[in-house]
Amino acid sequence: MTMQSGTDRRGWTLVCGLLLVMTICHGTISSGLPTLDKALLAELGISRGDLKLRETIFLISSGLAGLGIGILTRYIAPRRVVIAGLLLLAATLYAYSKAATIGQIYALYMLFGLCFASSHVVIIVLLIRERFETRRAFATSVALSGTSIGASLFPPLMVLAQEHMSWRHLLASLAVVPLLILPLAAFLLRPPSRPVAATSDVPPPTAPTTSTPRSRLGIALLIVATFGTFFGSTAFLLNLFLHLQDIGLTARTAAGGMTVVFTLGLIGKVLVGAAAERWGVQAVWSTQHALLLGGAVLLTLSKPAFAWPGLMLLGLGWAGCYVLTQVVIADFFAGPKLGQLTGWFIVLEAVGSGSGVWTAGLFYDRFGSYGPGFALCSTLIAIALVAGLLFRREAMSLRRKAAMAPA
Repeated sequence: MTMQSGTDRRGWTLVCGLLLVMTICHGTISSGLPTLDKALLAELGISRGDLKLRETIFLISSGLAGLGIGILTRYIAPRRVVIAGLLLLAATLYAYSKAATIGQIYALYMLFGLCFASSHVVIIVLLIRERFETRRAFATSVALSGTSIGASLFPPLMVLAQEHMSWRHLLASLAVVPLLILPLAAFLLRPPSRPVAATSDVPPPTAPTTSTPRSRLGIALLIVATFGTFFGSTAFLLNLFLHLQDIGLTARTAAGGMTVVFTLGLIGKVLVGAAAERWGVQAVWSTQHALLLGGAVLLTLSKPAFAWPGLMLLGLGWAGCYVLTQVVIADFFAGPKLGQLTGWFIVLEAVGSGSGVWTAGLFYDRFGSYGPGFALCSTLIAIALVAGLLFRREAMSLRRKAAMAPA
């Protein structure tokens, strides 16, 4: 299709569709399901490390699926992947309500990884770059805000629902939700009515765009920054509900804490998108790393008095890091193979996230506290901050050299 202005109404209709799907899909998987942890630990009689291996499997599955989707979208329209993901989510949630062993849960979380990837960064980046010429960072941040909306809504609703029904009944009921939004999502994600050369629903190759000149040092620094960010932040986010109860908060208050994190994350995602348009992506990216590190340190102290400011900083910092990491990667590797290259970084993010979640749970089983594991996560976030600053310096140097080079 012919690219229109970033303010094209059809483009923003697409963003609304992505926002809706991410709210339901990512909110359910990332933040709703962890509120069932206490019930699962009691019924299955397993350790936290064993339970959190579930998230590691899920994250690695979603990363590998992201890579596969990056390749697949060269032949199949991304919108079809999104619709298929909603159908799979409904089926997997219902199957989860029947699970009886941790092995079955591990297998189901592999499927949840496929659901998650069907509306994750590869799809978002491809569709946004296809529909928008300008304001891509802002459009990406709005679409990705669905994760925070869902994450702020689902924990308190899930905790409240568990007071009136079993976790199995709750999951069976939840399986209906993806089917309810399916018609609206299909309408909002419909292809444009003015294709360029053909009416096929298969997207054309991504048009070449100007990207950051690349170097091996720049790629290495981006890898370090991405891994450290996702290792540390995801370990906090997916162990947060249990950690807040460990330091003395009730289940409802802990769910409220998660709502604070993801509500601020929602606000932060929109604000960083606008800020990046004004002050530059990489400058704002570094600022968000600093906020994330501050929240991580406060939560590592494991004191109720530090919990709320830590949660606020974690929410604001993670929001910006999550969005802008994807924008930085997309800018750095812009070109016809963007989907595949982004897919490889999704695998890296998944490995980092999965390693972080499992390591924090393993450290808890060994030391009886999340403190040592969270200290390791904070250290890796600090390393990511430094790597991000060095990446920014390297990128600026490469741009200057490119500008001085003869045409």
